[in-house]
Amino acid sequence: MANQTDIDMQDAEYEDGEQENENEHNNDNEANVAEVAKESSESTDDMLVSSAEEKEKLRLAMAAEVEAFLSRGGKIQEVGVNVMADPPRKPQTSYGSRPI
Repeated sequence: MANQTDIDMQDAEYEDGEQENENEHNNDNEANVAEVAKESSESTDDMLVSSAEEKEKLRLAMAAEVEAFLSRGGKIQEVGVNVMADPPRKPQTSYGSRPI
């Protein structure tokens, strides 16, 4: 049978192992956050520094996609300025609808 000293030593070893795992997990999280921050700053830099040539390439690609859509029989509809996606609805209340 194990005595109290053995149990205390096992508990201490277990707690040390938990701390190491927690520290490794925190370091991994910090590294991931740093990578995401770096990538997001790079992507915003790319968006801000887009050149006229890149914009022209995008316009040509979009025009080609529109032409392909129209050649397959697609149609483009112009939506009026006053048209809303979701018209306002009458508020629905259930106040007083339950019997006493």
